[in-house]
Order: sequence, then C-alpha cells, then structure tokens
Amino acid sequence: MKIAFIFGKGIDGCGVTRGAVFYEKWLRERGHTSIIVDFDNGQSFGRAKEVDWLGDMYEVRKKDTKVPAEVINAVNSCDIAIFHSHPTRKQGDYTDRYREFVSAIDQPIVVMHDHSIAKTNINAIPQACELFAMADVAVIQSLDGYSKEAYTSFDPGLSNHLIENPIWIDPRKYDAYRKPFAKRDKHLLYMGRMSPLKDPAMICRIQPHMGIDWDLSIIGCENSISSVSNYTGDLSDNPAPYIPEWRGMIRQHSLNKHGEYVATEKEQAKDWRIKSYDKYRYDWGMNQLGSSFASWCGYKLSDASEYGYRMEYTMIESYLLTLPVINRHFAENARSPEGKLWGEYDCALVSQAREEEVLADELERLQNNEKEWNDRTAACRDLITKFNDIDIIGQQFLDRVLANGKRSDKVNGLDRICEYFPSARERRARGEVIMSSASGTLNRTPMVMINGKQEIVKEKPVTVTSLEDFFV
Repeated sequence: MKIAFIFGKGIDGCGVTRGAVFYEKWLRERGHTSIIVDFDNGQSFGRAKEVDWLGDMYEVRKKDTKVPAEVINAVNSCDIAIFHSHPTRKQGDYTDRYREFVSAIDQPIVVMHDHSIAKTNINAIPQACELFAMADVAVIQSLDGYSKEAYTSFDPGLSNHLIENPIWIDPRKYDAYRKPFAKRDKHLLYMGRMSPLKDPAMICRIQPHMGIDWDLSIIGCENSISSVSNYTGDLSDNPAPYIPEWRGMIRQHSLNKHGEYVATEKEQAKDWRIKSYDKYRYDWGMNQLGSSFASWCGYKLSDASEYGYRMEYTMIESYLLTLPVINRHFAENARSPEGKLWGEYDCALVSQAREEEVLADELERLQNNEKEWNDRTAACRDLITKFNDIDIIGQQFLDRVLANGKRSDKVNGLDRICEYFPSARERRARGEVIMSSASGTLNRTPMVMINGKQEIVKEKPVTVTSLEDFFV
C-alpha cells in the first residue's frame, strides 16, 4: 500500500513529527511505500531540520495560492492519507488553501488527526470541524474529551469512526542508549519543549534540596515568551524556568551548525548550578536519558478526561531509559490501556510542585539502593513494551483504518455552518475565511477570521416555520 503523511501546519519536528517518522519507517519495513507533504505557511520550525524521511517529499510553497495539481494527484494515488496537522490561527492566510486541498482528496481513506490536548490548542484550528467532517477516520487524544464532543456534534456520523491517538515506539531500539546502574551519572533532568503543562521549572525549584554532587539539566526547553512567563504569581509552582528569579542559576547552551553545544561568555561567567539546552539532537538526548539517574516528567492536564490512555513521547522515552518521576495529578487520574491508574504501578516515582524536598530525599535514598532502582526501571520498561510497542499497535491501527474504509455518511461542512451562519456561503464566495472551530460550532457562533483573529458576525439564524418559508 501507499500512505501519505501530510502536515498542513508544516513539519515542526516535535512529537507529532516523531510519531509519523516512527510509523513511516515501520510501514516501509513491511513493504509499503510513502510520500510526505509539507506545507510552508510562513512559519519556520528549527527542529524540522533534524527529521529524516524515507518517502518522496512534496512541498507546498508559501507563494502557492493553491496546492499544485501534482501534489493533489500524488495524494490521490495513495491508499491512505494521514493528515497529521492543520493550519492554526497564526497561519490564517493559508487556511482556505488547505481546506480546499483536503476537499480535493477523494480517493484514499482520509485519516484526520487532532494532536491537541488543551481546549486552547484545539480551538486554535480555525476550520477544525469542517476539516474533520471530511474524514473517514478521526484520530483524537481522548475518546472522552473536548475534541470528540465538538467533532461528533458537528458531524454525528464520525461517532463510530474514532480512534484514540496511538503513541508507538520500538522499545528494542533504545537498548543501545541504556547504561547499567553502576555507570549512571548522579543526574536529574527534564527533557522536552517548553510547556506549562510539563512544568520544566521543577528542576529549578528542587535545586536547593539537591546535594552539590547532583547534576541538574533542562534539555529541549527553548527560549520563548512561555519560558519567561509568570503563570501563577508564585515561585513555588510557576512552571516557567527562565524567569529572572531562576535565570542566574542556569547556564544555557545552544546547538551550533557543527552539532556542538556552546555557551556565550555571559553564560560562562554565571555562578550556575543548572545546565540548559535549547534543543537537542535525538541520539544525544537519548544518551543523556540513558546515562541519567532520573527524569522529571511533569505532564498534567487540568481536565482529567483529556488524558485518554496515553503518555507523551518524552515520558515514554524516560520509562524506557531511566527512572521517571511523574506528576501526581497524572498518576492519580490518568489510566493505562488496561484501565489501571498509572500511579498504581510500582515503578515510577510520583511528585508535584511543593514536594521538591521529599523528592530530593527519595532520589538520594534510591541512589544507595541499586536493587530497587533496577526493579523500578525494569517494570517501567515492561509497561512500555506492553502498551506502546509499534509492532503490536502499529498493525492494530492499520487494521482498524482499513476495516473502517471510506465513510458514506459525511455531512457537508458548509451546509452545517449555514444552519447558524446563513451568510457563510456568500461570505466564503467573497473570499472571507469562515471559521468552524470547536468552540464556535458547539456554541453555534457565526465567526470569520481576519488577520489571524476571530470576529463574531452578528446575524440571526434562519428559522424555517413552514414549507413556504423553506422555499423563500
């Protein structure tokens, strides 16, 4: 079979990309072929340079007002087309170009992904509901979450065509990175991008409680507005690591074009305690995990229903390569595919903001208990092999998509929008960007997007009270 991997937002090099790369490789090892479609929407992603694809690459250029026929024909020649990402409000000028492209894909089984977890991110896709109404299969983060509510409300036919996003990995490939207990560094790290959901600042808060012989690192956390924001107004739980109160204790390293980490003279002059790296090459990062003593995995959501039965990729890598420390909220609310709370497994440590001193004492205790550390980390690896092995769940996903096939009960997205936004069709014909975000469709709010911002259109829906009214 031939499978298309399509990135309507552009290839960003993060977890979405990583999962696609794993799956493309797995498919090709089994005799399938692949193509990649990358949209340039005027937003650059530095991490995308680290990604190696196997199939032919098709690029939709920023200057292309419409997707070239060559790209459309290539995707329509596939058996399955997997749409991994979609333009966001930041890429508003390219929203209609992408929607028109999706509507032209009518031959393969259309698999539409929503990798977003938080409502803010789900709502950042301006035409999400209209896009998902074109799907034969919808892949979402949780079968109990907000995206399911929005997409199935807009198109009820999707209800029987939903798959929870599989997070797959080949556990065997990580054996090469894993060092035995005796060769582990006394090193606690955080690995991942900057996200307040993941609390990278735990490394800063725990620092006063860790012995001077411990190394502390923040790996992959970029400089951004988010990383210097004061989210809570309280140092005891603020998740941003680069705020002024902590910046002086961090020596930041950047990856140069030669693949070497360098620190400026200003950074070298600091009286630092923590090392940070704004991005990392994958092998280097996995070697850091595989030689570290423990890894902070602070991922948590405010709405437990959005967890689903899954982990983040950096959590999975930590489970495979070191001793993970998971957030208490995740441990006590998120469940594994077999229905158990993740905190019920006797393997990972559990902590959260304001428990740094207790965690530091526990890490020091385990540093002197090789058997317990080995037992815990072996149990962690067994869970990932059980739940995330691509040889098992990769085939299950493919089988489900093929069994689903093409869907015959799709709604017309614009017709649905016109139920509460009567002038939508006319406005679209004039070139206006008609929104169908999750919140907009659930609330039946007529909205257009202007310069990347949503604007509510004040108009009354048409109410049909008689047969004569219908034909007026």
